[in-house]
Amino acid sequence: MSNSKDFWRKNLSWMHIAAMAVGLLLSLLYWYKAGQFSDNILKKSPILMAIWGLLIGYILIDLVKSSKDRQDKNE
Repeated sequence: MSNSKDFWRKNLSWMHIAAMAVGLLLSLLYWYKAGQFSDNILKKSPILMAIWGLLIGYILIDLVKSSKDRQDKNE
């Protein structure tokens, strides 16, 4: 059980959660403004757009965080 807690603590920080929330809000705002009228399957569904926003938010902040950690380690 301890390994599971360590995994979540390491891979899901408050920065990840904040970035996922921003990604979710922006993707749903995009869907509301333009995506619902699209023929594209991803843009047409609000659920798929929400999942896309969550993933993009997590990946972007993870890239930034890992780059900053690597930079701090090299100094």
